[in-house]
Amino acid sequence: MRKVLTLLTLLLLSNTFLTTPAQAVQEIVITEPTHRLSDGVFFDDELAAKLAPTGELGLLVYSPNRGVRSWLIDPATISEIVAMSNGYVIADGWEIKDAQVSGQDVAKAWLTQFLRVSRFEKISVLTYGNPSRYWVDQLLENEITYINASGKISLEGVLGKATTQSAFQNGEKQGLSKQNINFLKYAQRQIELFSTLVDQKELLSYQLRISQLLNPDIEKNELQDLIEDLDKSITGLRNKLKITKTKFTITSSKEELPITLVNNFESPINLKLSIRAVNSKVVVTPVEQIKIEGNSKQQVLLPIEVLATGQSSLLAQLTNLDNKPVGYPVNINLKLSVISPVATWITSAAAVLLFVAALIQSLRRVRRRK
Repeated sequence: MRKVLTLLTLLLLSNTFLTTPAQAVQEIVITEPTHRLSDGVFFDDELAAKLAPTGELGLLVYSPNRGVRSWLIDPATISEIVAMSNGYVIADGWEIKDAQVSGQDVAKAWLTQFLRVSRFEKISVLTYGNPSRYWVDQLLENEITYINASGKISLEGVLGKATTQSAFQNGEKQGLSKQNINFLKYAQRQIELFSTLVDQKELLSYQLRISQLLNPDIEKNELQDLIEDLDKSITGLRNKLKITKTKFTITSSKEELPITLVNNFESPINLKLSIRAVNSKVVVTPVEQIKIEGNSKQQVLLPIEVLATGQSSLLAQLTNLDNKPVGYPVNINLKLSVISPVATWITSAAAVLLFVAALIQSLRRVRRRK
């Protein structure tokens, strides 16, 4: 009996020693710098090559594995793979060309394989775009919690299961020029301003894009192109809320000018219209709080009083309720063709005097003749 127990003990111990190395957890990281522009169009087809079974990302999911794995996943990379699997085009310079169907098939196959092999394994979520920790602290300190939550929700939507937020942060410092730093600060400031007016979900894509561009693995020359692309995107953001540029000819001393405001956001917006005359020829009455429904235009009547004729203009700027400017300022040109009551009275009096003088002169001539 003792011999049997001893033999069983030895077998259990040997089995433990044999399986422990095989069960050591292998951590697999899936992250890739962006291959898309701000509007979602791919600017190259490198991602498709990396997703192939022999590519960098393909080997991570297609290679046989007998051990225990856990995954560190960048939700931005998965989002781009999903976009590719749904069909995509490639922008060559600014000319959009059709992508090969094979790239779509490769992305579909990779996603299917990834979902299969990771089905019962632990998945942790990296910060969206795997940005440099240094620049996150400098530029996105107040937004990183929201960015992480959004990335986690996005990834779980693809996986169909719960994930955990990874504590990993990219320790490599990305080399940014002073010009790029200033622009990214400007872009973030615009997002923060609009967040005081619209639903934060409408600004999420811009916020995530900044996070993506802070990935240290983006090559320097490529980064500059992506920064310029983001600049155009932020310009589009600012133009979603605007004043229609126009001009007026004023023919009376007091008028109400119809100013058209445009809201291309989904959210209804409460804001103010700040108006300043560039000279003293007109006086403008301030407009109180305005509400514009989502995806709509609204006309606001702006009361003005003309003090003198000539040329003038109004500098119009939309602001939030804290009087911080949003969108772009607009110049409204005015042609003032108004004759004031005083000027009319003086002109009329002068005409009467001339008439009386002419009449007197005529009477004198008649008397002289007699």
